Amino acid sequence: MKVAKFGGSSMADAGQYRKVKNIIEADPSRRVVVVSAAGKRFKDDHKITDLLYLCYSHTKYGVPCDPIFDMIVSRYCQIRDELGIQLDLETEFAELKKRLDAKEVSQDEMASRGEYFSAKLMAAFLGFEFID
Repeated sequence: MKVAKFGGSSMADAGQYRKVKNIIEADPSRRVVVVSAAGKRFKDDHKITDLLYLCYSHTKYGVPCDPIFDMIVSRYCQIRDELGIQLDLETEFAELKKRLDAKEVSQDEMASRGEYFSAKLMAAFLGFEFID
């Protein structure tokens, strides 16, 4: 059994997910896949982890982060939709936003959601079991 780790640039968009899938399917012993949060798609783009930290900081100081949070949701939903994955991300994002607004999310938990959503998408795309 092999463990494969993919960084942010490999999770940046649907095209990159397809490349990862091809890599995994090329070797049947690759059965464990670890992924990072979505990285930059182009030079002036934003890493999802940076946006998650920014949302946390805004909320901590009472500054609305809705446009930033919406960018995160949009990015993951775009990947999902382009890959044709049937996965309800909106409900989980709504719950996360509710908890964030209520200041019930730690900085570490908030930052980890990038990997969480990348892993959910990749597991569904590969037909693998998702493990948080």
